[in-house]
Amino acid sequence: MMSHLSVMPSLAIGLPIGIVAGWIYFSTLHWSVHLLTHGTPGRALGLQGARLGALALILFGLAKLGPWVLLAGAAGLLMARFAVLRRVKGAA
Repeated sequence: MMSHLSVMPSLAIGLPIGIVAGWIYFSTLHWSVHLLTHGTPGRALGLQGARLGALALILFGLAKLGPWVLLAGAAGLLMARFAVLRRVKGAA
């Protein structure tokens, strides 16, 4: 069994992984909505399944490293969400 990491190494591991995963996840959400609204629901649903599966695997891997790593990853995910939303709203 793996011992849990202390807080600072957990932040150094989880935060960047969460930011990258969130950036990819929410950027492809915009693409998935575009596919769904322009008549290709099969591709949109496939992309949605791939997005959710990949995010679940990433969060599972972070949870295996410890609770602080998972929390840091979730914080990075939210940071990326805000950044992508700001970028999309600015482009509209």
